[in-house]
Amino acid sequence: MRGRVAATAVRVLKAVYGTLVAAGRMYVWTADPDPDPSDLPPGHPERLRPDLPLTAYERALERQLRTGGPAFWDLG
Repeated sequence: MRGRVAATAVRVLKAVYGTLVAAGRMYVWTADPDPDPSDLPPGHPERLRPDLPLTAYERALERQLRTGGPAFWDLG
C-alpha cells in the first residue's frame, strides 16, 4: 500500500514538474543582441548624439567601462 502511494506521488510530482517546465518555456524570451547604434532610426531614444558632449556622470561610466575600475563616485 505504501509503495503504491509513493509511486502515485512520484508520478504526480513528475507531472506537475513537467507542466511547470512547459509553462516556463512559453514565457521565456531572449532578446536580440544589442543593435548597432548606427542602425537605429532617427528619433530612437537610444540613438547616439555626437553633437552633444557627455555629462560628468556619462564620462565616469565610460571611464569605468574602459578601465574596469569604480567610477560612480569619481565624477571629477
